[in-house]
Amino acid sequence: MAQSRPCNEKVASLIRKGNGLLNAGQFENAIATYDQAIQIDSEDADLWNHHGLALAGLNRFEEALRSFEKACMLDPRHHDAWYNKGLMLCALERFDRAISSFEKALQINPGNAHAWHNKGVALARLGWDAEAKFAFSCAGWIALHGGG
Repeated sequence: MAQSRPCNEKVASLIRKGNGLLNAGQFENAIATYDQAIQIDSEDADLWNHHGLALAGLNRFEEALRSFEKACMLDPRHHDAWYNKGLMLCALERFDRAISSFEKALQINPGNAHAWHNKGVALARLGWDAEAKFAFSCAGWIALHGGG
């Protein structure tokens, strides 16, 4: 969850517009809109997280990673930013660092089945089969019992 910040209506409007573009798959336009918002307020963790999602939509993983890292720095309890950082690290085949990011996300929200699953994927890619099996079991249990 992002830190509470004073509301700037122009930034809020740009974020809403960017989110609409992101959801419509218009990643370049979303990035341009988020960039406008960043020029006004570069300290909004949610904004940086969404900026990273738009970059990831264009397979610009290194740039997306930097956006997620900025979001994590601004709000160390931003579960989605840590999770998304882990996904980018997996895409870049930096599995050991991805595991650390998923673990941070799970410290914040241990009920996220997707984070457990992707941690398992990263562990399996490193050949840590027993640990991967445990992570997959956690993901399955959470999914079965109505968790994230």
